[in-house]
Amino acid sequence: MTRLTHALAVALGLLFGAGAEARAAGFTSPSGNILCYLDVLSDLPFDEMPLVCLVFEAEWDLPPDYGDDDPTCDFDRTRTILLRPGQPATARWTCHGDVFWPAPLGAISYGSEWSLADYTCAMATDGVRCGNSAGNGFQVRRSSVTLN
Repeated sequence: MTRLTHALAVALGLLFGAGAEARAAGFTSPSGNILCYLDVLSDLPFDEMPLVCLVFEAEWDLPPDYGDDDPTCDFDRTRTILLRPGQPATARWTCHGDVFWPAPLGAISYGSEWSLADYTCAMATDGVRCGNSAGNGFQVRRSSVTLN
């Protein structure tokens, strides 16, 4: 399966059902607090799609940055970590209405790894570690986040 064909299959799975391809596009932590997925619905080529991780409950905060010049959010907001191929990870808030991420995504167990495109993530009892092939990445858990 070519990368383009795989990306199309994943996108169609996300749009039309919860088949194996949809689950392969991302994962959740066993607790469901951390959700990570490849942004296959972006307009970017498959090899440029970012990895997006959402952290629903955390003890750490972020400056009011929503990826634009407006520091306000009148809707729900979620901590978001973005990792792009060959670039360091960044963190910001995402301002959103109802559910905006691909669902459903299957949980991976502690001690498991997930890989797709340029990214590999490892699930541990102390959080999630994700990286790209350039050696950039992050570690996130309820108590802290480390970006590199």
